[in-house]
Amino acid sequence: MSAFHSGEMLSYSAGSTQTGPDGFRKVNRAGLPLLGLVRKLFPAVYAPFGTRLPLVLNAYPASVGFPTDGVLVDCYLSFRTASRALQLAAREGLPCLMLGQSLFIAELLRRHQAQGFAWPVALIALVGGYYTPQGVEQTMQDWLRPAGVSLGFVHGYGVAEVEAGMLLASERNPAGDLHYRPRGEDIHISVREGRLHLALQDASGTLRAAPFDSGDRVRADGEGWIIENGTSRLHPEVRAAIDHWTGDDWARRTGYLHRQDGEMLMQLREGVAPAQDHELAFHRYAERFGMSWLDKPKWG
Repeated sequence: MSAFHSGEMLSYSAGSTQTGPDGFRKVNRAGLPLLGLVRKLFPAVYAPFGTRLPLVLNAYPASVGFPTDGVLVDCYLSFRTASRALQLAAREGLPCLMLGQSLFIAELLRRHQAQGFAWPVALIALVGGYYTPQGVEQTMQDWLRPAGVSLGFVHGYGVAEVEAGMLLASERNPAGDLHYRPRGEDIHISVREGRLHLALQDASGTLRAAPFDSGDRVRADGEGWIIENGTSRLHPEVRAAIDHWTGDDWARRTGYLHRQDGEMLMQLREGVAPAQDHELAFHRYAERFGMSWLDKPKWG
């Protein structure tokens, strides 16, 4: 039985396979200086924000805590609400940090663009929850480039039972793998039989709990780490396929797919008609296989 105290906030993983009551973490109500971390670790990504007050748009399907820098808007995964927040940032001259999963962020930017709404002066997407294909990252940047808006990316990695955003990355190696580094001195990294274990530690280096097995393999790369997702989360065949999608492919497809009889059936964005046999219209795909922006894509 866990010990609870009044005022505590619990958060379950957005994509956990567990169905029981355990597997939650206690959210740090004191908050986290997200923008300060991005500015410190990735100054080139943060540079377009300058010294302006940023708006932080939370579009993640689980609580990641409260940023202590910036003005927070929680959209509850409503595209309309998220788009209104982007319009507010544009009107007020605020840069915007978006927290979310990459496929939802891509759909949000596509819908916002289709409506012809104004863009914030600069954007950073802090994405996590699952692997972000390099192609969709580049495609989103291409969508905003004609408007003269910079879009930077920071990729977060954590384990739901411990903490969100424990490792952060913004650069990739030639193979497209992200180069992660710990967000700060509070992160303890250990490797056991090639698997990544994570824990939080205090200023003296004392662990708050035993290291948690992430389920993913990891290898050191200079001062950082390359994480290899388990095949139940990201199958090599799936990654090879989506890594080769073009900008036109990402403009048409949501990124959700279903493997059936050796074939990958791909969901199209709403209003897009199939052009190939393995493409399914948005609602036809949802009718056959189910689909929710709250759920992670099944890439295992």
